[in-house]
Amino acid sequence: MRIAIIGAGSWGTALAIIAGRAGYEVRLWSRNSAVVESVNRDHVNPVYLPTAQIPDSVYASTNISEVLEKAQLVILAAPSHATRGLLQAMADVVRPEMIFVSATKGIETGTGKRISQLVEEVFAQGCRPAFVCLSGPSFAKEVIEKHPTAVVAASEDREAGCLVQSSLSFEQLRVYTNDDVIGTELGGSIKNVMAIAAGMVAGLGFGSNSIAA
Repeated sequence: MRIAIIGAGSWGTALAIIAGRAGYEVRLWSRNSAVVESVNRDHVNPVYLPTAQIPDSVYASTNISEVLEKAQLVILAAPSHATRGLLQAMADVVRPEMIFVSATKGIETGTGKRISQLVEEVFAQGCRPAFVCLSGPSFAKEVIEKHPTAVVAASEDREAGCLVQSSLSFEQLRVYTNDDVIGTELGGSIKNVMAIAAGMVAGLGFGSNSIAA
């Protein structure tokens, strides 16, 4: 199976490493030509996770159409503010038999729309892939260092969610499934707000009860 990953930041790079280690053929998109050259030549991302070795089965490109070609699984791992533009760049290439995975934890600035809403808005109904939201507490560095981690693949399409689960799970990464796409998207979007609020409460000298409240 070929997996396309759109975005070569920390999480996108980590997902490429995970999929490559699992033996999949991986295509990684980055707008940074220096990153692409380094991934293909030296098998490292010099900007994000520079000490991590990227498997030889990962090929990088700045051409989004090339990355998506023949992909069965497409994973978007880019900042939420860049999502609409990337979806528009993919709109003429995506196919209904693909599975589209959002690994982006956020909502669109200005509109407040979730990633699944943007997918419905940008991709034509006749060529729209099944949608899966991949989210959970997952620092990229810890995942590739094989720290025990659990995430969720949420989709209204059970078969699509299970395929993502089986494709990305390994001994130290447990991927669960559910059908609550909206809840999973919103949970990933507000986690940092909750963390900041908890830090403020702790900074004021209050204890665990107040933080939990």
